[in-house]
Amino acid sequence: MEKIFSKINKKKLLHIISKKLPEDKKRQDLTEIEKPLQVSRVNLKHTVIKPHSNNPKSLESGLVEQNECWIVLSGIINITLFDVDKSNIENRILKKGEILITCGGGHSIDKASEDAEMIEIKLGPFENNNLTYY
Repeated sequence: MEKIFSKINKKKLLHIISKKLPEDKKRQDLTEIEKPLQVSRVNLKHTVIKPHSNNPKSLESGLVEQNECWIVLSGIINITLFDVDKSNIENRILKKGEILITCGGGHSIDKASEDAEMIEIKLGPFENNNLTYY
């Protein structure tokens, strides 16, 4: 797991990239417990998850920083990661099985291979007017 911090505010975590679950781990929590979007990698090879459901959770009212998660299912995507001031932090390539979690910075997909497919997960409800274009 790689954490990418703001160049403006060195303590502000903006992006997390996970390429693979370490072989010695059954589970790796990618996001901190206080984040509104919880993301973990789980090795199910020798794991049984007992039947369960998750209890309703009370959310604070007010604004919550938008978190977003991309999981690459196939192909390759070229991404650009942005800082809080909308400046380019770096360009990266994500491949099948890799995960990007955005915790406050911006992002874009520059190019993708012909067979690229990903899952996007974010807090809802989603409204088009919630986007800020650079």
